[in-house]
Amino acid sequence: MPIVNVTQVGKSFGAERIFGGVSFQIEEQDRIGLIGPNGTGKSTLLTLLAGYEEPDEGMISVARNTRIGYLSQTVDFQPQHTLREELLTVFAQLRVWEHELSELAQEMTSPAVQEDGALHDQLLARYDDLQSRYEHADGYTYENRVDQVLDGLGFTQEQQDAPVMHLSGGQQTRAALGKLLLQDVDLLLLDEPTNHLDLTTLEWLETYLASWKGAMVVVAHDRYFLDSIVTRIIELAFGRIEEYPGNYSKYLLLREERIERRMREYRAQQSYIAHTEEFIRRYKAGQRSREARGRQTLLNRMERIERPQDFPELHFEFAPLSDSGTVVLAARKLSVGYGGEKRTAQSIVEPNVLVRITDLELLRGDRVGLIGPNGTGKTTLLRTLIGEIPPISGQVNLGHNVRVGYYAQTHAGLNMERTIIDEIRQVAALSEESTRGFLGRFLFSGDDVFKPIKALSGGERSRVALAKLTLQGSNFLVLDEPTNHLDLQSRQFLEEILSEFEGTLLFVSHDRYFIDRLATRVWAIEDGALIAYLGNYTEYRTHKQRLTLDIPTSAVKTPSSEKSPQSTVKANGKKAPVAKARTVEDVEHDIEKAEQRVRTIEEALNQAALQADAAQLAQLSAEYEQTKEQVNVLLTEWEQLAEVS
Repeated sequence: MPIVNVTQVGKSFGAERIFGGVSFQIEEQDRIGLIGPNGTGKSTLLTLLAGYEEPDEGMISVARNTRIGYLSQTVDFQPQHTLREELLTVFAQLRVWEHELSELAQEMTSPAVQEDGALHDQLLARYDDLQSRYEHADGYTYENRVDQVLDGLGFTQEQQDAPVMHLSGGQQTRAALGKLLLQDVDLLLLDEPTNHLDLTTLEWLETYLASWKGAMVVVAHDRYFLDSIVTRIIELAFGRIEEYPGNYSKYLLLREERIERRMREYRAQQSYIAHTEEFIRRYKAGQRSREARGRQTLLNRMERIERPQDFPELHFEFAPLSDSGTVVLAARKLSVGYGGEKRTAQSIVEPNVLVRITDLELLRGDRVGLIGPNGTGKTTLLRTLIGEIPPISGQVNLGHNVRVGYYAQTHAGLNMERTIIDEIRQVAALSEESTRGFLGRFLFSGDDVFKPIKALSGGERSRVALAKLTLQGSNFLVLDEPTNHLDLQSRQFLEEILSEFEGTLLFVSHDRYFIDRLATRVWAIEDGALIAYLGNYTEYRTHKQRLTLDIPTSAVKTPSSEKSPQSTVKANGKKAPVAKARTVEDVEHDIEKAEQRVRTIEEALNQAALQADAAQLAQLSAEYEQTKEQVNVLLTEWEQLAEVS
C-alpha cells in the first residue's frame, strides 16, 4: 500500500516552471534514488514531499499516521546545545518520562506516601504505566543509539561535547544526518546525505541504511552509494520524471536502451511524415486528391513523437603543452602540517604535524588517488607538494619541466568579483567571441557568461575552475575533490576526459567510482602516515580486508585470553605474538621471487635500451616500477611480522 501519492504535481518560481505533471507513488519499503542534472528541482521536490512547501498544481497525499523525516542542505540547531545534547533532543519525550519516573520513585519512598495506601497505589499505577511506555519506546537503549550514530559518523569525544554551532559546516551536516537517523520515521527524505562524508563514514552510512526498515527517497551524486542503497530510480529532467527499476548501474543501461528506442521511433515517424507530406504535395490537385486529403486528415490526427531529449554534455580536454621528466615529484623525510613557521621573540609555537612521509616519488604517467578520513591533512599535503605552503620538515622537489595545474575544492583560484568571461580572459588572450565559444563547451551560453562568479552555484563555479585549468597546458594535474558540486553526468564526463589525459594525475576524492576509474595507485593517510598501495580503490579495499581477515578470531576464548586485556601485552609494552595466516617465511619466499623478477626486468631493460626499442622500454619501465613497489610492500609486511615474532 502506498504511503505517499504524488499526482500531477507542478512547481514554478516566478515565471520559471521547474517541473509539471509529476506523478509517482512511494511504497512502505521503497528505496528511491532521485537523480537528475543540477537545477532540475530535486531539492524542491523533496521539500514538497516533506510538506515544507505546497505544489502550485496537483496534489500530494500522505497516508494517515505516516511520519516523515527530512534532511535538508541547511541545518537548524539550538546554539546553546552541545552536539550530544542536540542529538538527544530527538528523545525529548523519553527524557520527560525518564525524569518523571525518577521523581515518582523518590515520591513513593517518602514517609507520607508510605502511610497513605491509596496515594501509594495511585502513584504505583502511574509508575507502572509510564515504565511500560518507556520500555516499549526503547527508553533503556536510546543513549546507546546516540553513541552508535555519533561514533559511526566519525565524531570524536571532544567534538561530541563541543557546542554544536562551533562545528564546521561539514560537521554540522553530519550532525543533522545523525539526528535524522535517530528519529523513528516511516519515510526518510535525504538531500545529499553523502556530502562532507569521508570514505569510512560513507561505508558506515551504507551499512546503517541497509538495515533501515522504512521507505527512503535519496538525492545523491555518489554512484557507489546509489548502487548499494536504492532499488528504484526516479530521474527528474526536462520538467518531468522517468522511472526505472533497479539501482544506478541498472538505470544507466535501461536509460540508454530507452533513448535509443525512442530515437528509432522518432526517426521512423519523421520519415513517415516526410513521405506522406511529399505524397500530399504531389497529388493534392490531381486524380488522387481524395486520397491525398485522407492522408492529410490522418496526419493531422497523428500523435507526434517528441524528439528524445538528452542531457547537455561538457566538451573539453586537458592537453599538456610538453612532457615532464620521468620523476615528476620527489619528497624526502617530509612532515606536513601547520605552525612550524610561527616563531616570535617570546616563544616558539610547536608545529601541528598532520602527515609524515619517509620517501615519496611520483613518476610520469602515474595516477594517484589520495584518500583518508576528514581532517587528516589531505588538502594540506597537496598544497605542500606543489609549494603553496612550506613543509614543517624535509624537502619536496618537482621534476624537470613539470607544469602544475591545481584545482582547489574551495575554488580559491577564482576571483568572486569578476564575471565568468573576464575570469577566463585573465588566463588566455581570447576575443570575446572566442571566449563565448570556449565557455559554450562548459555549458555557459548567452548572457550566462556575464554573470559574476559570486552569483554562481557550486556546480557552475566548478565548471569555471575546470575551464581555467584546461587553458594552462599542465602536465601534472593536482585535483582536490574535483567532483564536488558536479552532477552525475558531469562526473562521468570528467572521468572520461581524465582517463585520456597523457600527463600525471594526483587527486583527492571521496567518489569511489571516480577513484576506481582513474587510480593506478592509492595513497592512504593512516594514523598520520602516508601508505602507498598499488591498484585502484576496489583493490585497496580488497587488500585491507585481506589484512583484517588474516587475523583469525575464535568464538571460544581460551582461559588465558579471558584473564585480562593486559594478558596480550609483553613486559616491554609490545603486543604479544598473534597467530597469522602468513608467516615470516612465507613473506621471505615472496620477497625472493619478487626480487628475482626485478633482476629479470632489469636485464630486459638493458636489452631494450641497446635495441632502442622505445615501446618495449616504456612497457618494461612501468612493470619495473610496479614490481619494485611490490617488493616495498612485502618488506613492510615482513617488518610488521618480524616485530611480533
